[in-house]
Amino acid sequence: MVMKFLRKKKNMKMILWAVAILIIPGFLIWGVGLGGGGRSSYYAATVNREPISRRDFYKNLNEMEQRYRQMFGEGAESFLKNINMEQIVLEDMIRERLLLQQAKKKRVRVQNSEIIEAIKSDPVFKDEKGNFSQARYKEIVSNYPAEEMRKIEDGIRKNITISKLRELVASEAGISVTDAEVDEYMKKNQMAGSDRESVRKNLMWQKGEEAYRKWYEETKKKSKIQVFLSMEKPVAPGAAPTEKSPE
Repeated sequence: MVMKFLRKKKNMKMILWAVAILIIPGFLIWGVGLGGGGRSSYYAATVNREPISRRDFYKNLNEMEQRYRQMFGEGAESFLKNINMEQIVLEDMIRERLLLQQAKKKRVRVQNSEIIEAIKSDPVFKDEKGNFSQARYKEIVSNYPAEEMRKIEDGIRKNITISKLRELVASEAGISVTDAEVDEYMKKNQMAGSDRESVRKNLMWQKGEEAYRKWYEETKKKSKIQVFLSMEKPVAPGAAPTEKSPE
């Protein structure tokens, strides 16, 4: 009886060790409960407690650098040395995360039909007459893996969501343009004879952009954003360090 109990106890220990071996790496990966670097080791930043992983950050950073290399060719290296690409990418990711959070709060919705229309409007899917070509669409899409297409659709959904949020913020600001403002703008810019409604729309757009910018700055100030990466651009070898201005 005792031997049987001991064998059971031994087997139980082995089971517990096996479970621990499976569970512990998960805690190590997510930085939970085992000390060490914690969130700062696995997150690039958090936006209102929602994490941006370092993995996603470096993926976006690599993709952005590749795009600049394609754009500038041999001049890319010189260009990249003069900008803080890490900071640009992380700020873009923080902005997107914050805007999507706000869109969710404001119940901004995007229908699947809107995504389809956005895809159809892409010039790459149009024929010689400028109309959407189903055959061309199928030909191009068939070369993309399903996972890649889901990423593209997800990107389109995010873009439409943020665009709708921008419009909503502008409408909530109660923006209007008076006839006097139209007259003043046309006089200042020597636009006599120009279409007044086009000028009015342009002024509405400018005011909307300003309202959106102010709203975003205020929203960001109220948000809890933590950055776990050093955003200081490293000094190039042989270059003199920049002096900090006295405070």
